[in-house]
Amino acid sequence: MSLVKISRYADATPNFDNSCVSRIPVLVGTYSQTTFTRTAIKQNGSFEPELYEFGDKVQIFLFFSGRGYITTPRDAFNIDETCVFVPDFDKEKIIIHAAKDNKVPLEFLHITALMSEYDKKDIYASHMTLPRFRGFSKCWTYDECFKEEGTKSLMLLEHRNLGRLSMGAVLGCGPSTVGQHIHNELEQWYFALPGASFTYTAEGEKYHLTEGDLSYTPHSSHHGSSAAAGERFDYIWFELCENGYPGGIA
Repeated sequence: MSLVKISRYADATPNFDNSCVSRIPVLVGTYSQTTFTRTAIKQNGSFEPELYEFGDKVQIFLFFSGRGYITTPRDAFNIDETCVFVPDFDKEKIIIHAAKDNKVPLEFLHITALMSEYDKKDIYASHMTLPRFRGFSKCWTYDECFKEEGTKSLMLLEHRNLGRLSMGAVLGCGPSTVGQHIHNELEQWYFALPGASFTYTAEGEKYHLTEGDLSYTPHSSHHGSSAAAGERFDYIWFELCENGYPGGIA
């Protein structure tokens, strides 16, 4: 049985309802504490997600294709690049709208994660200001020793600032490599962005990922990636520190 589980974009054909919204659960049953739903909204359509109270679930919206905007009773956020949105639990309703002049649907991954006791204590003590909306152009960058020159790493959701959850991106052109490394506490998902094509290797098994593919790798797995000449990395990583970060609650 393969260590890595993959949901292929090509296998998730949109099925739009009367509200111009398509929702397809993916990687169902792969990891019990999270759900992933591929969502698309056609031109002029809108989607109002269910909201969860503090202590129940954290939810994250990762927008990767198309244009639109998010409205709350107090604010609005324009979606015009790859970006992430985290609502402030159930404090105010949110509505996600596709732009009226969209030639392609607004597409995003809708992620929910159950809150553990660690999450409840940690987020109560200290967390990023919510709602969080951050696009690629507003991300800060970082470097890691196992990444070759030519890759760029972006931080979307900082570690230890949203309980057990964090998210970032790796961008770059081949030929280049993200060397083998390991996370002993982190469950990890990769999402290949539009235009991406690269080889992901975990515990010696190789998987070719292209745009829209979503992979899951359990903790304590050696993994890395390589892009050949003419290929692009361009992927989002999403992590969940299953038992909470060492060192206790802030």
